[in-house]
Amino acid sequence: MSSVSGKFIIKICLFTIVIFAVTAALFATILKDFYLSVYPYQILLIAIVTTIGHLWIIHASEQNTMKFTTAFMGSVTLKLMVYLFFMLIYLWIDRSQVVPFVLTFMILYLIFTVFEVSEVLRFIKK
Repeated sequence: MSSVSGKFIIKICLFTIVIFAVTAALFATILKDFYLSVYPYQILLIAIVTTIGHLWIIHASEQNTMKFTTAFMGSVTLKLMVYLFFMLIYLWIDRSQVVPFVLTFMILYLIFTVFEVSEVLRFIKK
């Protein structure tokens, strides 16, 4: 594993812990009525899939810079498919809280996507 990959894993672990702590505080106070039991699984899934996608991009670009675009587009496509599959399965099982589930998932997706894109841009500049 390259030093870039190791640093990213540490950063995303810390980032995930911070996001989890902030959202746990929000769900314990202001958003108490919107807490979902699946929330920890949402954040865990997004963190793991983001990590795998990012490592794939980094690995491909270290081998050949021309592979970066293919790896990036493939990563985005596979992530969206995994997320869609997860959302469909959960909503098929439990339709009682569709709006809170989709909103939390989309907010987490956006937060982690911004984090990953900033890390990819930092990597590209080097």
